[in-house]
Amino acid sequence: MMYKILCTGNPNDYTVARAIKQIFPDADFACRSTGYDLRMWDPKDEEHFRKNIVNYNVLVNSSFVSNGAQQKILEITHELWTSGHVFNIGSTAEYEGRNSFLPHYSVQKRALKDMSLSMCSSKFKTTHMTVSGLNDNKLGNENNLDPIHIANSIKWILDNNVNIPIIGIEKL
Repeated sequence: MMYKILCTGNPNDYTVARAIKQIFPDADFACRSTGYDLRMWDPKDEEHFRKNIVNYNVLVNSSFVSNGAQQKILEITHELWTSGHVFNIGSTAEYEGRNSFLPHYSVQKRALKDMSLSMCSSKFKTTHMTVSGLNDNKLGNENNLDPIHIANSIKWILDNNVNIPIIGIEKL
């Protein structure tokens, strides 16, 4: 199967998007520098996303934008696609008791996980990836998980034509 991939995030920053670009050089990216505003505060930003998401069959929903943007992106994609695969990037902050200093972040990531699992089917595949802190090339994060592991896991799932509704990846 030919995959047409859209990944949220800027591949020029040290993010999941950068790792996706390394593994899938033909992927496209939804970020401000490519004309997307994923906050979707303005209706034209949502319309821009709606108009473009129909051109893809794989979405890597990796950019956390507050106010439930990842859930909105998943909802819109589910509404418009008849088939495809969405990879939702969650966080170990989903676990009760972890990162209690970021309660809104934890709640939004848990909501994303629940929504992802509820939408998963044989035609509209979803994989929720609960990942630990990432090595974003910033001081203090160099021992965190390299995002390339996330991109490699996505490649493995796509190459094997399987659906794994939920997976966790943490650096030991």
